[in-house]
Amino acid sequence: MRLCRYLRWKTYYGARWDTPEQLAEDLARGDVPFSCLRTCLPWGPDEGPAVPEGCQPDRACFVPSAKEPLPDRASNA
Repeated sequence: MRLCRYLRWKTYYGARWDTPEQLAEDLARGDVPFSCLRTCLPWGPDEGPAVPEGCQPDRACFVPSAKEPLPDRASNA
């Protein structure tokens, strides 16, 4: 899953997940509120919702995260 550099969610600092699947499960559950760092609101500069499934490369305001998972790591997990 690619995420926008400006997508943020409220979770405790330093949260870690053992597998990419655990991270995806937490994101899909929607237990945490999301916001856009560019607007500091739950929607982005284009007024679309700040959510993982919406903050994708096809969105005009999307900027890829520098911390995207490496494909090799995900396949070896």
